[in-house]
Amino acid sequence: MPDNEEPDLAGGPNALCFTCGGLRKLSEPRIYVVQATEDMQTGMTMAEWRTCPQCGGKGHLSGLHPPA
Repeated sequence: MPDNEEPDLAGGPNALCFTCGGLRKLSEPRIYVVQATEDMQTGMTMAEWRTCPQCGGKGHLSGLHPPA
């Protein structure tokens, strides 16, 4: 187990991660510009997924952590 990771409490209270809501990932919208023809350019937004920084991709937090 890495040093920076806190151990899970087997019988203790666990809290659902309030940042990702238990989904383990967050969506980051990015804008892309697509050139359809030489005269026309259009932009669209696409989502990229990244691991939740709060829970580290576990979906829950060990113990009780009220959102602050």
